Amino acid sequence: MRKLLHPALLASSAALAVALPAHAQDTENQDSAEVELAEASPAGQGEIIVTARRTDERLQDVPVAVTAFDSQALERSTVQELSDVRSIASGLNFNSEGGKSTTNVSLRGIGQLPVGLTTPGVVTYFNNIAIPSLGSSIPTYDIANIQVLKGPQGTLFGKSTLGGAILVNTVQPDLYDFGGYVRGTYGRYEYRALEGAINIPIIPGTVALRVAGQIRRQDERIRSLDSDFFALPEVQALGVNDPNAGSYPGFDDINNDSVRASLTIKPTDRISNTTVFEYFEADERAAGLFLYKADFAPFQNTAFLPLMGDPARAAAAVSLANLAADYARENPRGAFDGGINGGRAYRKSIAVVNTTDVDLSDSLSIRNIFGYRKNTNDQGINTGAVPILDQGGFSNPFLGGLVTQPFIVYYAEQRYVRDYIDNDFQLIFDSGSGLNGILGAYYSVDGPAGPSGDQFTTFSSLGRIPPTTTHVKNQSFAIYSQITIPLNERLNFNVGGRYSWDKTQFCYTPGNPATFESVSFDECKQNIADRVGTPTEFSDGFGRASTKDDYPTWTIGFDYKVNPDLMVYITSRRGVRPRNLNFPLFESDPVTCPSGNYSLSCVDLTGYQTIKQERVTDVEIGEKLSFFLGGARGRLNLAAFYSKYENATQFLSNSGNFLFPRGTLDAPPSSFIINAADLSIYGVEIDASVSPDNNLTIGFNGAITQTDIDELLPVNTNGELGPNVGTFGEGQINKLTPTFAGTFSASWIAPVKPADADLIFSGDLYMTADYGGQQGFQLEGYSLANGRIDLKGIGGSSFDLGFYLKNIFDVEYQAGVSVILPAAPYNSLYLGPPRTWGVEASYSF
Repeated sequence: MRKLLHPALLASSAALAVALPAHAQDTENQDSAEVELAEASPAGQGEIIVTARRTDERLQDVPVAVTAFDSQALERSTVQELSDVRSIASGLNFNSEGGKSTTNVSLRGIGQLPVGLTTPGVVTYFNNIAIPSLGSSIPTYDIANIQVLKGPQGTLFGKSTLGGAILVNTVQPDLYDFGGYVRGTYGRYEYRALEGAINIPIIPGTVALRVAGQIRRQDERIRSLDSDFFALPEVQALGVNDPNAGSYPGFDDINNDSVRASLTIKPTDRISNTTVFEYFEADERAAGLFLYKADFAPFQNTAFLPLMGDPARAAAAVSLANLAADYARENPRGAFDGGINGGRAYRKSIAVVNTTDVDLSDSLSIRNIFGYRKNTNDQGINTGAVPILDQGGFSNPFLGGLVTQPFIVYYAEQRYVRDYIDNDFQLIFDSGSGLNGILGAYYSVDGPAGPSGDQFTTFSSLGRIPPTTTHVKNQSFAIYSQITIPLNERLNFNVGGRYSWDKTQFCYTPGNPATFESVSFDECKQNIADRVGTPTEFSDGFGRASTKDDYPTWTIGFDYKVNPDLMVYITSRRGVRPRNLNFPLFESDPVTCPSGNYSLSCVDLTGYQTIKQERVTDVEIGEKLSFFLGGARGRLNLAAFYSKYENATQFLSNSGNFLFPRGTLDAPPSSFIINAADLSIYGVEIDASVSPDNNLTIGFNGAITQTDIDELLPVNTNGELGPNVGTFGEGQINKLTPTFAGTFSASWIAPVKPADADLIFSGDLYMTADYGGQQGFQLEGYSLANGRIDLKGIGGSSFDLGFYLKNIFDVEYQAGVSVILPAAPYNSLYLGPPRTWGVEASYSF
């Protein structure tokens, strides 16, 4: 049925696109239809203003595909954090592949790998300043709008991106009116949230302050399976007892606090300065992982037996892992603790954004946007997703006696402290007659702000390994310009260009068992300098490297106003992700031949120190129609695109494929990135809504996306002339975006007014086909329904009451991958949240 439904939806939309322009021609002399919101909304919300081209424009006048949501649309869809947007912006996907601290976003088939600290394929901007994927899971309180820009963004926005951008804009201070709101929520799993904002015109018309904040709490949504599992008769038959005697916390709680203060100063009509300060802190347990598969039998003699020294115990551990996989399938809303005590997902960010606007004349202005952000991320995850398989207690002569550490299959732990500085200076010209443009200069630097490193412990009977020291510093400078030239009253020519210079460097040292701590960037560099000229300089695991890149990006296109309500356009763009580095420094014998390892007789990684530049060149054609049909009004936007993606990246996992034995010097601590394929990505997108009257709005947005492999690039881990030259199989290439994703939405104001309030029913149904995970593995498609009922203006006051239900049918769906690798003995992934409900009460003043 689904295979028939998707083409039918797009075919009917295309037919409507052909029919409506003809009608629009007949109504050209009527008032232009108002543009409704991207999601279902009550009538009368007015036009959407977006900033896709770094200036305020009507959504329907922007000649690129943009989906936008204002604060009311976000409320109707109960968007509580940024990742919730995926269910209302089709084609956009969020994947917490690196845990709660990291949000990897993909759009139009392009995203971010879960390793390294490179520029994401889709960049999120918070008040016009890029924020990193590490620590980008931000709350959505007091938000003015969220805009999703599709396709390469390389000539106007700070970072050059491949797949698109997400713009998050907070509510700015009002210079004239005192006001604000307070909202409280209570829901399932003891969800409690309190948020509010107050706007104070300190000097009306000149100085205003807006302060907003949010507190969120929720109990664990995923229970620990360990105690019940160890009590099973078949587990008891193996002679295994519960190592923690039933003391296991759950997973996936919420415990975060946020505050934001915004100050606007406007001393004259031509000068304005706004400073936004934000603080966010979350101290939570990890998101529990579902044990998707376990097959440890092939590793019983190669991995278990050498560490345990007892064939019977090794066999029992393998049997226990296989029983755990069966138990997990029977209890998908649970996860195994595995001795990590619930894990941890701590993150903190402090950010400042300052925007200065100066009107030099009626047609010329300057804008400077400065941003500073410091992120702290500390997380620990039972990535292997299995319970404790062996409690130790065997003799090891190297440790002088009895070992009682639990056997660890895979713990992934990271701590990063980083700061980010961005500055974007713009000279903006608008003639008032259609000719307008922007000239800008952009600079960014991000790097370590404290001890940072990784701790990937795999197949260990000796406890956790010491954390590495891993520091990465990125610098970028660019100049750019874009101009719109009116060729006549209806036809515009748009062209822009940008040239960027980037530099990346890293400093890496192996874990220190004496201190069990990572060190600062300066200490890391000094430790490496102290080893220059020593006998172990090239075989001690210490190393630094850097690389530079420079490149152009561009956009060129035309837009044509058929009439005031219909625009057609064509545009082509180039986006680039610059050259980058794998770490550590591949210089010692084990990673440059001839040392042996688990799977290959000889591995040479020297050719993979540098990751080649990735490039996307696209063509997009589209139309944007606002229409009146009798008493109804609406919007129909269609876009078709083709993208050529060169040097698409993939990662090889040392943890999953066992390229190197544990502790191998200069081996990647977890994974490393390679350029794997050239791809063609193409598709069709629709964004439509119609309001038959002032009380009902129905909407649909959807995307069909196809990814074809043009060429598989050679993967050579055995030197230039070695025998291990090959490619990934076509089935191993990641296809991140689903072939189909779409959202139906509706909002209806009932004709009755209980308690003298507007009774509003809202709902949406999100559908997605299978979408990308790792090594070509596809997460299963699913459908997700959400609903909401609101009473607005109770008793004629500013008091509102709402009830929401998310995941109405309690669908158990796969929301993201952790480890899905063919060679790994364990596969783990994240399931989406279960059914949740909540009651909200709010008061505006």
